[in-house]
Amino acid sequence: MSDPSAARSQPKRKEGAISLTRRLLTEARSNGAVSIIYYYAHRFSDFGSTLPYLHFETGKVTARQEVPAHHAEVMARCHDYIIDMGKPIILSEVLPIFARAEPELTDEIMTKANKLGVYDQYMIPVFGPYDIDGVIAFGFEKKFSRENRDTMRALEAAAAAYHNRIVRHFGKHEADVELSARENEVLTWIARGKTKSEISTILSISAASVDTYARRIYEKMGVNDRVTAAVAGVTRGLVKPT
Repeated sequence: MSDPSAARSQPKRKEGAISLTRRLLTEARSNGAVSIIYYYAHRFSDFGSTLPYLHFETGKVTARQEVPAHHAEVMARCHDYIIDMGKPIILSEVLPIFARAEPELTDEIMTKANKLGVYDQYMIPVFGPYDIDGVIAFGFEKKFSRENRDTMRALEAAAAAYHNRIVRHFGKHEADVELSARENEVLTWIARGKTKSEISTILSISAASVDTYARRIYEKMGVNDRVTAAVAGVTRGLVKPT
């Protein structure tokens, strides 16, 4: 027979991204939303490959929709505008502003959204740990009204909680990343803009060794290139300012 006190002493499992997203989708559906767009500011490029961009529900099917690059660029500007405003907006209220700036692309994007059954969005800026900002937009099949105050409050709370937890799930800071002394040296020189051959000379190691250390750094930090590693190294406190 198992000991109930032992079960209570077990550390609580960290909820994963899929579970968190399913919970957000459930909250969205219960409030009448049919789609979710989750955007985070592009300056956090080392964070990006792990995050969903768009989830869309049709009946019981939930799918990730790929966003064309030229649409994503316009949408990013729209979302950055909302982050700068610092408060939720209803898309239909500001659509004329976006349409004046990008008439053809705005029409393309809205036409595609309409085909998916989305005619309006409640777009909520979210501000989380590690200074990572974003927007979570809930799509609706008809025009969204400001009279839906309970729905607005529920979605704002759900968006803030989701962003906070998903960022903490994927985000890393200095305590999360353990680099060896040599890896830290290589990362520091990468962040200072030195080439592979220059780092090889500075540290008196071969260029192949520099490559090996760089690959280890990328893997530990969850990045894919030297620019992103340099930015992440500085923001996470692994590289000290000169």
